Amino acid sequence: MLALYIILGILLFLFLLTLFNVYIFAVYDNELFLDIKIAFVKMKILPPKPEKKKPEKKPKKKKKPEEEPKKKKAKKENKAFNYVKQKGVSGILNIVKRISKLATGVLKDLFKRITVDKLNVRISVAGETAEDTAVKYGRLCSVFFPALRLITEIVTVKDYNVNVNPDFSQDGETSAQGEVEARIRILSLLTIVFKRGFEALRLFIKAKPQKRKNKKARASARPPFS
Repeated sequence: MLALYIILGILLFLFLLTLFNVYIFAVYDNELFLDIKIAFVKMKILPPKPEKKKPEKKPKKKKKPEEEPKKKKAKKENKAFNYVKQKGVSGILNIVKRISKLATGVLKDLFKRITVDKLNVRISVAGETAEDTAVKYGRLCSVFFPALRLITEIVTVKDYNVNVNPDFSQDGETSAQGEVEARIRILSLLTIVFKRGFEALRLFIKAKPQKRKNKKARASARPPFS
């Protein structure tokens, strides 16, 4: 009975854990800072911690191995060529199409479940001359704002503040700062993993090359002539 209570307690704990959110904090100011918080645990992803240099060890003198007679290397089969030969060009294109469709589905499911609580972007555009600044500013706006509109349509953005301005001063420099706070529920991530995981497994099974049977085994399997 005690073991049953322990198992139920573990299952309850795992269920409650799925109700927590995964928080993502990203800040860009000449360098990208990225932190992830899961429940009560916060992890620093970027910038990575500098690795401690280990003292270099002196290389040991290796004994010269006795020369062995060179053996003829057996020719290795080109697996990629055999795979293409087995599946055919149409089969390969079909697999690539299904992989791209699966990746698109994963991204759509992920973006639908992400909530952005804060999105702040500040960009200053400067050029060598006023005309150059205006041209660069126009090019940036033609790319940046359609992309921002697409993001706000796919992802739920609660609060965002975007400022993109040209800098016509002589000492002006192009600069960019950004801040993002987003979250996604652990249960949502698990749903995506299980939903798309089975699709990926089926695709892997279909894309796996079939083993060729040995010709000798086939010959021995044939019935003798009467």
